[in-house]
Amino acid sequence: MRYVALDFETANHERISACSIGLARMADGEVLDTRYSLINPPSSYFDPINISIHRIRPADVKDAPTFDILWPELLLFIGDDALIAHNAPFDIGILRAMLLYYSLPIPPLRYTCTVRISRKVWPQLPTHRLTDLSRTFGFDYLAHHALEDAVNCGKVFHKACPVGTEREVRQYLAAHGIRFQSMTGGLAPDEPPEPRGDFLL
Repeated sequence: MRYVALDFETANHERISACSIGLARMADGEVLDTRYSLINPPSSYFDPINISIHRIRPADVKDAPTFDILWPELLLFIGDDALIAHNAPFDIGILRAMLLYYSLPIPPLRYTCTVRISRKVWPQLPTHRLTDLSRTFGFDYLAHHALEDAVNCGKVFHKACPVGTEREVRQYLAAHGIRFQSMTGGLAPDEPPEPRGDFLL
């Protein structure tokens, strides 16, 4: 199955504060293509806590494009592929908030969450943070860089769902009580976001 893993980093707690984005098109756990960009966010305050996590500062994004400029190319990159995110309600919530802020149409993207999947597939693990899963499975990883997070999310997805076609993946996930969700119609994610701190360390 081919899919696009997605990750945002944010300047502060607001969903319209996305300051970087990483996208990784992957198949069978292997990277086919990537996109990464800093973003000049509409919510421009950079919380020191966020800076300490991702090391992105206001000066770094001063000349970066705004999300509305980036989005047409990013949407073209995603194409018809499913989106995968670690803590998808957080990242999909940011995506939706940014689209709404810039009055951009919300496309019918389908997505699923590797936090939920990993909790179902590996309930014996003490934590399901991306850093810990990456360490457990021996993935090279620079944490809290949007592209690195996206790539490792995609690797975790393949590790958890080692089956071929999207139909087989859907059947496999359904057996674990998980389904793909959709942004069709501009609906918000149908579950509250996980506490962000659970996935930072």
